[in-house]
Amino acid sequence: MNDKLQTNVNHFVDETICIVYVISRLEDDVAEHIFAQRRHDASHSYILIYKLFEHLKEIYDELNKNRKCRHEYNALR
Repeated sequence: MNDKLQTNVNHFVDETICIVYVISRLEDDVAEHIFAQRRHDASHSYILIYKLFEHLKEIYDELNKNRKCRHEYNALR
């Protein structure tokens, strides 16, 4: 995603446009979680794209850890 933003820098001229684009590419539970942060009355709305990427990394890392733990648990059975 970051590569897309950087290679098309002429289309993504400010942080808000970058954030809107990245959010538009999300799906399922992650999208719902991120959309909640974008509401006008949200206490921690994204202002900088790197903050959004940091948050996405946290979410996906946690999802991957949970998936790995479930797989390892099922393998023990």
